[in-house]
Amino acid sequence: MNAKERLQHLGRHYTDVWQRLEEEVTAVAYFNLFKQLSDNYSPTLTVSRVQGPLVESLMADTNVKVDRNLRKSGTIGLTIGQEPAPVWFSGHADICSYLTGHWDGSRYPLTPFCMPRARPGRRAAVALGPPDNAGTLTRLAEGEMVTTDEGQTFFATKEPGLPAWTRVVYHLEATWDQESDKIHGYIDNLATCAALILAAQVLSHYNVDALLLLNDEEEGPVDKGNQGFSRAMLRLLHRTPLDQLPDMVIVSDGHMPLGVDPDSGDSSIFGKGALYGGLSSRARGAVVPLQLIQFARDLAPELATHGIKLSENPGYINRSDDISAMQYTQNVMLIGFAGTSSHFDLTPTIHCSDLVNVTKTLVVYALIAQDAAWRARYL
Repeated sequence: MNAKERLQHLGRHYTDVWQRLEEEVTAVAYFNLFKQLSDNYSPTLTVSRVQGPLVESLMADTNVKVDRNLRKSGTIGLTIGQEPAPVWFSGHADICSYLTGHWDGSRYPLTPFCMPRARPGRRAAVALGPPDNAGTLTRLAEGEMVTTDEGQTFFATKEPGLPAWTRVVYHLEATWDQESDKIHGYIDNLATCAALILAAQVLSHYNVDALLLLNDEEEGPVDKGNQGFSRAMLRLLHRTPLDQLPDMVIVSDGHMPLGVDPDSGDSSIFGKGALYGGLSSRARGAVVPLQLIQFARDLAPELATHGIKLSENPGYINRSDDISAMQYTQNVMLIGFAGTSSHFDLTPTIHCSDLVNVTKTLVVYALIAQDAAWRARYL
């Protein structure tokens, strides 16, 4: 059965799927989810506590089971149907953050809890403290993140009393300019998390088994190698019984072309829909098996007949939670989206329409993966 026949079979088995995707996976629906997640700052080690209650509320009217702390890993799990799910879908919900040192009279030196990429300059920032129980983190002080020519980073603020190791994050409200289709906000990687939540809402209408993951601890000091980050995903996989491990993991994150100025007016990287690629970080991360790349190539033109864009990305793709997934399965697929400035070298930017296409593509993959014959051939 070729890709065209598989989509025909899918349409016969899930008779309203194309109509549902068109009606429910819209730009407005996507941005509404993204804004709620992006504006609810969740620095590394806070995802379960901060985003968990919000995700539960977003899934309240569905049959999706939400586990804020799946297998005590720190990852939020969205389960549809039963485990084992043949495919896991992965995105990370933790954002870049920095830890304060001692006040020097006008600012705090910062230790990055991420890979710092910001060029010299000043950017709005906010200091965060713990919540009373669970939910949004307390905002202790506003100021600016200052990056010097030497690469040092400080938090400049008028508040002298911040405790040591207070978290500081860039302060950027999520916005969507519908005319240009540009979204700004914490695209790394709450853009994927919004797509996974919207995909789960669609999939909840069908008799399928799927597990969608909003991971913590993807960010980290990655200059020491793969094990410096993607810790929550590794913890989850390590604690999963052998008979419940996935046959395949689809990892979604931004495909970030370095050095692209999102304010330059160059939109050539956008508008290609969902992107797939064959390896991350020049094979330091996952390498996608040949048959899965070929299936994506065959699938893309067939999806186009249903108005869904899926394009091959021959360029560079950053490592993400694929580095943990590849320790447990050969079958890791990289499906993401074009974006810029994920770690705030400039203003993080995506196009809303691309994430609509990512959402639809992930739904289609989840439905196709329910077919045992497809799994036998490709996994």
